[in-house]
Amino acid sequence: MPLLSLYKRMMRKADLMERMIDTVDVRDALETRADHANVLRRAANRCMTCAEPDACQSWLAEHDHADEAPGYCRNHDMFERLKHDIEAERLTHA
Repeated sequence: MPLLSLYKRMMRKADLMERMIDTVDVRDALETRADHANVLRRAANRCMTCAEPDACQSWLAEHDHADEAPGYCRNHDMFERLKHDIEAERLTHA
């Protein structure tokens, strides 16, 4: 794969991942984790190996906000764990 094609693919998937993080509203939970750099790196690796970028882009185009990522999202479970962490912290401080 030519270098420019690889770069474009990486940028597209990085943009999709950023949008998904915001759409399912886990940015704060992700950025406040002590190990956020490692979590983000693993999430990026999963996204880069995803075979569904077109479906992801279409899904994101239809959702400004969502309670959860689509089932085919390779980061779905991570997003759900982050949402669980958000809820647990909210209950702790309630």
